[in-house]
Amino acid sequence: ALPENKSIQIVDHEYFTLGDLSAAAQMERIKVAKPDVLVIWATGAPAGTLFRSTQDLNIDLPTVTSPGNLNAAFFKQYGPRLPTNLYFASVPYYAGDALDPATKAAVATLTNALAPVGAKPDMIEISAWDPGMLLVDALRKVGPDATAEKLRAYLSNLRGFTGVNGPYDFRSEPQRGLGDKNIVRVRYDSKGGTFTAVSKFGG
Repeated sequence: ALPENKSIQIVDHEYFTLGDLSAAAQMERIKVAKPDVLVIWATGAPAGTLFRSTQDLNIDLPTVTSPGNLNAAFFKQYGPRLPTNLYFASVPYYAGDALDPATKAAVATLTNALAPVGAKPDMIEISAWDPGMLLVDALRKVGPDATAEKLRAYLSNLRGFTGVNGPYDFRSEPQRGLGDKNIVRVRYDSKGGTFTAVSKFGG
């Protein structure tokens, strides 16, 4: 409904159930509609079913999918079935050279912490890392015997903390500390297994 999207038209909208073993019929209708871009909003095995059906019908369109698929297990299992151009609304970790120095430093801390066990960050580790670091920061400032109320008061007013998800501001973004300025669109290169930022932060 936004004015900048007035040239965009949804040419088809299909549904499937999570237990479906194929989405061939839906993808056939999508193919007939001749879209320019495909949105596959599912995660894990259901997303794999959709990607398999697109491959079976030789549909190789620029495709947007859920950031819930940003994990090593998904790419290992479904990598050969993914389209040439796959896009994610992503956390800063995947933005590479587009990061500011403070976020780069936070990403390096996470990467170095996982390196000794041969692990690389993905959405699972990234999602858990900053909450832990925020709690450590709060306990350092408020004290290790802080009550839940004191920790909540500290975090609710926290600004300027930078983690692997970028800078946090709990005053302007209550409960989360993060907003659309922390999101970047990235493209996955299925051949090299790399990610490239294709937007600025916030779109």
